[in-house]
Amino acid sequence: MTTSALARINRGRLLRALAHSEPRSRAELAEETGLSVATVSRAVASLSALGLVTQSEAADPTGGRPRTLVAFGDGAATLVVDVADRHTEVAAISLTGETLERRLEEVEAGQDPEARLTHTLATIDAAVAAWPPGRRLLGLGVGVPGPVDERGVVEFAPAIGWREVPLGPLLRERLGIPVAVHNDANLIAVAESEFGAEPRPRSLVVLAVFDGVGSGIVVDGRLWEGATGASGQLGRMLLTLPAVRNVYEGFGDLESHLGTSAVAERALELGIALDPAGDVWGQLLVDLPPTDLRARGLASDVLDEFAMALVNVCALIDPEAIVLAGRFAPIADAVVPELHRRLTRRVLHVPRIFPQTTAAPGTLLGAALAAERAFGPLEQLLDTRT
Repeated sequence: MTTSALARINRGRLLRALAHSEPRSRAELAEETGLSVATVSRAVASLSALGLVTQSEAADPTGGRPRTLVAFGDGAATLVVDVADRHTEVAAISLTGETLERRLEEVEAGQDPEARLTHTLATIDAAVAAWPPGRRLLGLGVGVPGPVDERGVVEFAPAIGWREVPLGPLLRERLGIPVAVHNDANLIAVAESEFGAEPRPRSLVVLAVFDGVGSGIVVDGRLWEGATGASGQLGRMLLTLPAVRNVYEGFGDLESHLGTSAVAERALELGIALDPAGDVWGQLLVDLPPTDLRARGLASDVLDEFAMALVNVCALIDPEAIVLAGRFAPIADAVVPELHRRLTRRVLHVPRIFPQTTAAPGTLLGAALAAERAFGPLEQLLDTRT
């Protein structure tokens, strides 16, 4: 093996060691990679010259000389987009999971599907055009509220009115870069598994509550997508026996009762005074006074219905944790004890229940991981930069 080939392998080892991690010293990198400190120093110098890593001084916790820490810089990043029910969010995510830029644009609910697609493509075009020339664009990751096949075709996303939309193929042809399109709840699950707070559960289920209701499932540290990539469609569960006789061409039975817009409609039908354009869940489960018996009754009903679904999920999957995402995450203090109480003595092992813990939105971080996989081995960063 030539000296240059060996040097490339060593630089590749460092890239993999630094990805998704905290800054580390040369000695720590040498211990992890099995390379000598001198070899690590040469590789770091080469990667610094390429603009891929940065070096900074930090105080030694033992009181000794300051340490030089090595980390991925912002010379390479992924572009990520969350196409949600009521917004489109765009961000640049570094290889450490740091959010470099982020912009959210509100979108009117119920927008025409063609108009939403046009808006999405235009938003992505603008983000690519504005990408800093000194930063390597590894690829694009997109999250959507519905199942996506292996080609990146959005099979069905009722929250935005899409059916069989070839978003992945459209974007690959349009941009000429690696593209990954995935279900948003799956991306949240992957992000929590990779970037969430310690101790990270090996098996988890994300409960993602938006206008639709979905879930992402991680088993033994790996995303479980099912035979066709359509696993986790919690919103399509049936809540009642009469639902068996219905056909659901839009939202499924559960999300027709428990999606955000559906719960707002239930509240208005009962004469409960809440703002359907505001934080429906916060109003219902936190803000409305205990003396409002209609509101308390509806709150109890919807929590019972969510618990019914989660009991079934636990019976099948036995997750270590249930992670609250979407509209439930900000009000987890109110939701967690209610769900825990309802699951107790109804499942064999009650999982931990907590809100998503990632520093940035899980859909964005998960999309970044998907875009990195679409890019391929990080050693490609050592080739001629574009």
